[in-house]
Amino acid sequence: MTVRGDLPAQTTRFIGRQAVLAETEALLRRSRLVTLAGAGGAGKSRIAEETGRALAGTFQHGVRWVRLADLTGPAALTRTVATELGIVDNSPEAGLGRLVESLYDKHLLLVLDRCEHLLEAVRHLVHHLLRDCEGLTILATSREPLGVYGEQPLRVPPLSVDDAVQLFLDRAVQSPGLDDATALCRAVDGLPLSIELLAALPAGVVLSEVPHQPEPAALEQVLEWSARQCTDEERRLWARLTVFPADFDLAAAESVADADVLKPLSALVSRSIAVATTSTVTGETRYRLLDTVAEFGGRLLTNADEPLRRHVLHYNKFVDEAADSWFSPGEALWMGRLWEEWPNIRAAVTHALRTPDLAPIGAAVAMNVQRARFTSFAGMLGQAWDLLTSAREVITEAPLRTSLLAHSAYMAQVRGDSAVAFPLMDEARSLPRLPVTDVHLVLAEATHLFFVEGSPDCVPLYAHVVELCRQYASPGDTYITELMHAMATCFLLDAESADKATTALVRQAESNGVDWAHAWGLWHRGLYELLHGDPAQVHPLVIQALRIQLTLGDTWGAPFSLWLLACACAEFGALDRAARLLGALRSQERISRISFNGMSPFRRVLERSERTVRRSLGDDYQVITTLGADLRPEQAMVFALEPVPDSERRPVKPLLPGGLTRQEFTIAGLVSEGYTSKQIASRLYISPRTADRHVVNIRVKLGLPSRTALATWHRSVTGER
Repeated sequence: MTVRGDLPAQTTRFIGRQAVLAETEALLRRSRLVTLAGAGGAGKSRIAEETGRALAGTFQHGVRWVRLADLTGPAALTRTVATELGIVDNSPEAGLGRLVESLYDKHLLLVLDRCEHLLEAVRHLVHHLLRDCEGLTILATSREPLGVYGEQPLRVPPLSVDDAVQLFLDRAVQSPGLDDATALCRAVDGLPLSIELLAALPAGVVLSEVPHQPEPAALEQVLEWSARQCTDEERRLWARLTVFPADFDLAAAESVADADVLKPLSALVSRSIAVATTSTVTGETRYRLLDTVAEFGGRLLTNADEPLRRHVLHYNKFVDEAADSWFSPGEALWMGRLWEEWPNIRAAVTHALRTPDLAPIGAAVAMNVQRARFTSFAGMLGQAWDLLTSAREVITEAPLRTSLLAHSAYMAQVRGDSAVAFPLMDEARSLPRLPVTDVHLVLAEATHLFFVEGSPDCVPLYAHVVELCRQYASPGDTYITELMHAMATCFLLDAESADKATTALVRQAESNGVDWAHAWGLWHRGLYELLHGDPAQVHPLVIQALRIQLTLGDTWGAPFSLWLLACACAEFGALDRAARLLGALRSQERISRISFNGMSPFRRVLERSERTVRRSLGDDYQVITTLGADLRPEQAMVFALEPVPDSERRPVKPLLPGGLTRQEFTIAGLVSEGYTSKQIASRLYISPRTADRHVVNIRVKLGLPSRTALATWHRSVTGER
């Protein structure tokens, strides 16, 4: 597996090509776009790899590799480049803006490998990136030049005779002798892939197959010779493996072939038709067909329907298992496996949605991949959103459409994007549903009450969803709803209820061995301290949570931790730090597409923190927040993890009378001034029902029988008459 944008691992020794490497490097030093062009099998990708390694030290931000052969169409091009570069892409719109924003000040070599099947889209992408990102240099590989202004195309020549013979002898299973090796290399015109395929055949077979003809043998002929040396079983497997757009494991190959494939697959590897590598995630062997070899194998496939169907069914089972199993001590392993299988998962969903009887399976995979939290972790919600959008265009019948709509609405809600969520919710409410689809819809309904209306009525609704999940959903789904229930309780109910819910959540997080859950348990204890306890206790809790999130690569949880740190620093008096964190948070919101302003409970706390810091810092506030906003994401996280010096802290404020929260004490004061629930609601931007519920909760907490008694109590503790 190649980790986001890293140069591919070397599996064989690189031979020759010194003149081409030198020319490529020279062109890249004077041009910002160089395209290695040539026929399939000419070695363009390998030359690009070696060039990247040679020049890595000359680019401040290194070399990043994007393999485009995995893409079957242009729709996912921009998102794929962003993903391979480690750029968070949670936006519903697949625009260039996020890419440009991340790359405009980078000194970087970007390698785009295998562009020929996406030429028009790649031209558009490359043109805009080079125009807007002055420090960016692009090295492309393609069978033909891109045709972009300023491009320096370099036609990759065949290997020299000496290099070709050296390559043949290095790879040959049986050496036919130097003279015969030279003749063979001349017969295939020094094409590297042809030489590797011939080198994998027995010497006698090679000498008998290669005709002594005046014209060099084309790659197509060499592939035909290789195919004739395969058994029927090996040729059948070769053809069926062409349905994989990327690398795959043995279990996937067996599912597609419907047979035990270890022996024929090993034979294909020995013939250089397939390449074997070791997964950095599982340590197991993964396989890939060379691109040109896969194209030839596709012509051996008489009927692609069955292997494509098996491909869909295999990845449906895989993603379903991931959604049910990720909430375990093996969560990091599941995230890694989902990452290396992502091109196959995306291809399976795309094919399924285009095939009427497979469309429901495609929709289920699109939902389950998000249930597994992979796209949230990896900052790929944009790709998940595209798949769900495609599914909604195809699935028209309830209850599956009900689930799709509710699932999509929930995704929009947790980003704080109620404008997108509203129409999806409205349609979902009008459709029939089953108990299992009711989970998705009721969760979306509760989240609407929580994030949009800020109503305590969401708390019992979340409790109902928890019960539904315990009956119909996985442990991971259940924990998500328990987390939302505890969060709503903490924001909207009294301190006693919040403490009870938080304690239960933290206890479960500590007992299940899931680092992701443990991080959110720490985060939630910090939230409780911010809203109901001692804000000074928030910082160490959230630092622990953030460290876990960054270790896991959880791009979704980190902005929530940054929010909590900023608000806590504002409360306990680290005002300069709070201002810088607030600036960094605004950048994180833009990058992650999480809008805390779109989630009313978060917005109210954030606005209060901003008022506190702005009032204290005066004219310095804007300067310091701008410094925070200018931090890159990784810089912001390093700053957030720094300890807070004692000199930045102020003494913690004493608890308010009666153990009330600030909001509760404010409401009690308004009651003492004669405000009705409707007037309180207008003053605090909450619903009258919520205001009335708060008044009742305050009276219960203080043991007071009426609003009059509450007014009297408030006047007595404040010394008012």
